[in-house]
Amino acid sequence: MMVCTTMLRSVTSAAHTSLKGTAPPLAFMQPLSLTPRLSPFLARSVRHNPRRVAVPSMTATSEAGVAKDWLKDAGISFVDKTEPRLRFAPSPTGSLHVGGARTALYNYLAAAKNGGKFVVRIEDTDVARSTKESEKSMIDDLKWLGLDWEEGPYVDGPGAPYRQSERGDIYRQLAEKLMELGYAYPCFCTEEELEAKRKAAEEAGDPVAYDGTWRDADPEEVKKRMDAGEPYTYRFKVPKGKVVAIDDLVRGVVRWDVEATLGDFILMRSTGVPVYNFCVAVDDALMGITTVVRAEEHLTNTIRQVLVLEALGFPVPQYAHCSLILGEDRSKLSKRHGATSCNQFREQGYLPEAMINYLALLGWNDGTDKDVYTRDELIDSFDLSRVTPSPAMFDITKLKWLNGQHLRAMDPAEFRPMVSELLIKEGIVDKDDEDFTAHVTTMVQEKCELVNDAATIVKTVLGYQLEGVLETPEAEPYLSDDFGYFASEVAKSVKAGEFPEADGPNYQAEFKSWVNALGKTTDRKGKRLFMPLRIALTGNQAGPAVEDQIRAVALAAKAGAKDVVPLIERVERLKKWVSEHEGELKKKEREASSITGLGHLGDSEVGGACMVAVAKLAPQQQRTVLALALQLAETHPHGEGAPAGGGGTQVVAGKGGETRTLDRSGNVEPVSRLDLRVGKIVSCEKHPEADALYVEKIDVGDPEGPRTVISGLANHVPIDDMVGATVAVVCNLKPAKMRGIESFGMVLCGSNEEHSKVELLVPAEGSEPGERLALENMGVIQPAEEDKVLKSKSQQKVWKIVAPDMKLDGDGAATYRGSKFTTSRGPLTCKTLTNANVG
Repeated sequence: MMVCTTMLRSVTSAAHTSLKGTAPPLAFMQPLSLTPRLSPFLARSVRHNPRRVAVPSMTATSEAGVAKDWLKDAGISFVDKTEPRLRFAPSPTGSLHVGGARTALYNYLAAAKNGGKFVVRIEDTDVARSTKESEKSMIDDLKWLGLDWEEGPYVDGPGAPYRQSERGDIYRQLAEKLMELGYAYPCFCTEEELEAKRKAAEEAGDPVAYDGTWRDADPEEVKKRMDAGEPYTYRFKVPKGKVVAIDDLVRGVVRWDVEATLGDFILMRSTGVPVYNFCVAVDDALMGITTVVRAEEHLTNTIRQVLVLEALGFPVPQYAHCSLILGEDRSKLSKRHGATSCNQFREQGYLPEAMINYLALLGWNDGTDKDVYTRDELIDSFDLSRVTPSPAMFDITKLKWLNGQHLRAMDPAEFRPMVSELLIKEGIVDKDDEDFTAHVTTMVQEKCELVNDAATIVKTVLGYQLEGVLETPEAEPYLSDDFGYFASEVAKSVKAGEFPEADGPNYQAEFKSWVNALGKTTDRKGKRLFMPLRIALTGNQAGPAVEDQIRAVALAAKAGAKDVVPLIERVERLKKWVSEHEGELKKKEREASSITGLGHLGDSEVGGACMVAVAKLAPQQQRTVLALALQLAETHPHGEGAPAGGGGTQVVAGKGGETRTLDRSGNVEPVSRLDLRVGKIVSCEKHPEADALYVEKIDVGDPEGPRTVISGLANHVPIDDMVGATVAVVCNLKPAKMRGIESFGMVLCGSNEEHSKVELLVPAEGSEPGERLALENMGVIQPAEEDKVLKSKSQQKVWKIVAPDMKLDGDGAATYRGSKFTTSRGPLTCKTLTNANVG
């Protein structure tokens, strides 16, 4: 530390001289006490924390009575520590971010768990940056989160006032008290002098700290300058040889060599504005705060605050310094990671219940694998002893998942007003319509991750993106299955008035009867009936139940909703599209027939056609087919999937009489002709010509860089979930133009039978872009050079042969004929789907 060239005598003021030898020696003047002290309200938590032991405390509990006496004489109110008291003390210089919200939540939970008080205090001494707008924003966010406080702004209490800007007289009196007791002194150094000292210390390689120029100044000189009205600051006299130790509930014992850590620090500026650490120490003492839970970035502030508390004779509260919250790149969470403020999450459609659930898990757990908590469950389970000192990583995917869990568990009556407000805000309707809002609330609730998803789903349902959807690869199997005939039958039935009144009281039962009749007319059932019907009526391959979507359309029209495509207009557009693509549809049907060799068959005709075909085979071939059929029946009694040798394959005799499984192009396994790779979506945006499509840039390890892939996922997967996602991509399909943009691949997904639920197929964590997929019974799938792009007619049939045999098993893992797809890091899975299709 720099030593001032002008040596002054060791005296601070006349007041100090008169009290020398009579002022009671306070805690920091004594040897380190070895008596452990814990807040009685938190002693249980510490005892149950395996990381923690009782440690020496620096608390000046013996001086508490002294402090109270002169506080009463000065007319300063204080709160006795008769119960647990925790506080959240934000600075109103911006919005409430997730770190501050977590701090507030931990204080709220600890107070509620121990039957104490949760206090809010506004620390607005930073006059230049503090604003009333920021304070209001923070207060609104706390109210939204449901973190109600018993004492603080707008509710008052025994520790009032609760804004530091309204407590100036208190800070001034206590700063003068410290001067009177000899633990603070006036410093007349100007900013220019202090800057010169800082530069000199830096050049000499010394620590930058105040050198004590006025610490032991001549009292006559001090009095002279005061009488002359020279401005001065109040500086705290840091004791020599002092060690500050705290027993942190999160970090254990933390000690500082005070003299080596800091110099004499300012308590009040020459303008009369008190400094942050002085205010905090005073307020915590006078408001009776028993436990201070805050972020670890405040840990170094503890030294100054403890010194002030001890000098004034106040007990030191128990401290708990929580870890930082990091972004996915392991750096401190900031705006560049996306939304970080509570208001941003609220506007995006997150629920307060989900936010506090997730925030609680950022550094705390109750020792179980439980993820979803109600507010009451958090209060019952929370314990500061289980807060970890390790940094927590903010995972937006998990937050969104938790939000979906809370949203779907919500009472529809509670969700309904949120939907109503959203529909009006998004301009879908001008005012609430009870029937329409009630119906769409129940329709969308199971499908929403965020409240705002309701508007996206409703807009999609009321619109009709038929033309764009029919150009996607996912629609190909339905177009080649005599879609033209089926679509014409649907349109004919609707135009004939056979479709039930969608807003009628018996609509659900009547719709079921109508579908059954349509199935008999077209000789279809199951997926062959419901999937093309979904496309024809809704213009989508996924979403809510078809009958619910059509009812929503009818009720929306009655409610005066905007951008509604009524049913009759839908079937007109359907007929027009079929008419315009008649030749293309017939070509697809012929290609499908060439694969099966049987042409178009109704479901009831398949068995007979198979018998006719088998009868034409030689006896040895018939026995082979029969053996394969028995194998299928044993391994898949209900017809799900197919073992090796099933699906789009045939069994032929080899030279030695053995059988070999070949596809119709003569390859040993059709799946071996596919180029299946791990990809990472580097960007994603809506297709400019089709709302149902995404245009993605995906890194699949090509030396040329990311390739363009178009997918029909816009109605199924939020765009935020697409960007940065690791996916599985079919890379050697023939490039296809989709609404004017060429696509060079297909993203694999899982979907249920009705295609109402679609999820990305996700490679195991750690899988790298460009890595080829493997099958458990085959190894890494490496297509031959001639299959680099599947261009020829026979090559284009490969995907149609393979796709029906790709399934999700009971664990949600992707399989081909019962064998799992894997990367070097493990299987590929969907988040929640199981026993479903892959495509």
